[in-house]
Amino acid sequence: MTHYIEDPYTESQYDEIFNEWYEIEGVRKIKELSRQLRTFFNYKAELIRYRFRSNILPVKNYKDPKFYTQKQEIESKTHEFISLLKNIKKNGQTLEQGIRSLYSNNNITLIKELSVITEKLSILIHSFSEESIHDHPRFIKFIVKLAQNIYLVKKNLYAQFSEFYNELELNYNSLEKELEVLLVKTQGVKNRKSKKHLEERLLL
Repeated sequence: MTHYIEDPYTESQYDEIFNEWYEIEGVRKIKELSRQLRTFFNYKAELIRYRFRSNILPVKNYKDPKFYTQKQEIESKTHEFISLLKNIKKNGQTLEQGIRSLYSNNNITLIKELSVITEKLSILIHSFSEESIHDHPRFIKFIVKLAQNIYLVKKNLYAQFSEFYNELELNYNSLEKELEVLLVKTQGVKNRKSKKHLEERLLL
């Protein structure tokens, strides 16, 4: 005698559930990609404000406690990010090869760690983009360099959106070059220190 367990869901109900899930995920992803695009344009706007600012005095110190706390947080997360990337780039591999090897070796732990840290940094970068930080051009330069690394990672982590992330990476690269020229013009050679900044430890 064949025992039959009745399925509580009909085929149409399954379709309805999955369609609703895909719709929710689709909307969430569109919002996320839109936010990342808005972040780039916010930094582009801050660069324009810096270029045409009326105050040519040296950049003021970080006196706002909230700003300073957020700055410390993003720098701390960047240290973690750099350490993780160095752990992935083993045996002379490029970063792209290292990330691909995580998938081929089914290294779920490192994939998840990399995904989590890049998302946290993306959110922090966006938070700063919503503030008026054009008076801190070197900090903007650090963030722009960090963003390039983040989108290099994302285009390899999320193959279905690789073209989008590649375009963002290229746009931040152009923004960095534009900012570098402005810094030389406005702050002079004397401020181009030989000290190794955190941004110089990034892997691009």
